[in-house]
Amino acid sequence: MWGRIILENPNSFFNFDTDLKDISLILFIGSTLISFGFGLWIATLFWRGRKQRVLKNLELLISAEKSEYIPSDNVNTQDIEDGFRTLIIARKKELQRLQQLETYRRDYIGNIAHELKTPLFSIQGYIETVIDDPDLDIETRKTFLKKANKNATRLGQIVKDLDTITKYESGVLKIEKEPIDLLQLIHNVIEEMEIQASAKQISLFLQNRTESAMISADKGMIHQVLSNLGYNSIKYGKPQGTTTYKISDTGKKIIVEVSDNGIGIPTKDVGRIFERFYRVDSHRSRESGGSGLGLSICKHIIEAHGESITVMSTEGAGSTFSFSLAKYAQE
Repeated sequence: MWGRIILENPNSFFNFDTDLKDISLILFIGSTLISFGFGLWIATLFWRGRKQRVLKNLELLISAEKSEYIPSDNVNTQDIEDGFRTLIIARKKELQRLQQLETYRRDYIGNIAHELKTPLFSIQGYIETVIDDPDLDIETRKTFLKKANKNATRLGQIVKDLDTITKYESGVLKIEKEPIDLLQLIHNVIEEMEIQASAKQISLFLQNRTESAMISADKGMIHQVLSNLGYNSIKYGKPQGTTTYKISDTGKKIIVEVSDNGIGIPTKDVGRIFERFYRVDSHRSRESGGSGLGLSICKHIIEAHGESITVMSTEGAGSTFSFSLAKYAQE
């Protein structure tokens, strides 16, 4: 019959009898499986190519940011996930850094404006008073002009210190090391501070615990550090108090300590006193003068010498600033 194919083999262990309809179904399933396999193969090639392109772009982005480089050989899904994770972390860190810089910039500009405004307005006020009142007596006029001059001096010091610290941070100022007799340098600084110390009845001392105090450093910069710390000690010292410079030898380095028995620093402020313009007591600090940059400048100078400066302080009992300097090694 035309609608049926009979395959018969009496010697075989089975008989195969199939309708044409069944054969069509088998052929359809087979062709479907082949098509699916071919499509899967094409999709796999496409996905591999896409992975290569995605990973290549990631490599370019990550390497441009100097982040971790991901090799493009034998890539897999985990490589791409790791690449995206690395990129996201790098972007997050960059965003945090930019936010910190923006906060720092905003605070810095605000601090500069505030520090400059105070003496500037004082100068303006005293001068305007002298100009507007021609009948002002001579003694009052002299007093106002002296106060204006004092604020002008402070304003000039702020600008000078700003210029100095900016140069330190930008790397413009380079240290020039030379052999220095630290004992003699401290003696010179103490002599310079005698007038200010006498005004508050503060005694100045030098304790030497070294056989030789020859160091290798930039003389002008170290002189500025010793002066800044000394004047700071006198400024916040108690009447009839003491300011002591002490030097000791550790073998390869000289340790310098500047101590006083003054008002000390509150614990909450100790970690911030080396920040620009940071003042523990802003009202009293501005009355006593200064730019608010002295300790920050000290920190930059000591760090430029490859060392660090620290402070130990107890409120009401005094403070001790200490730093180390390399000893001069004779060749």
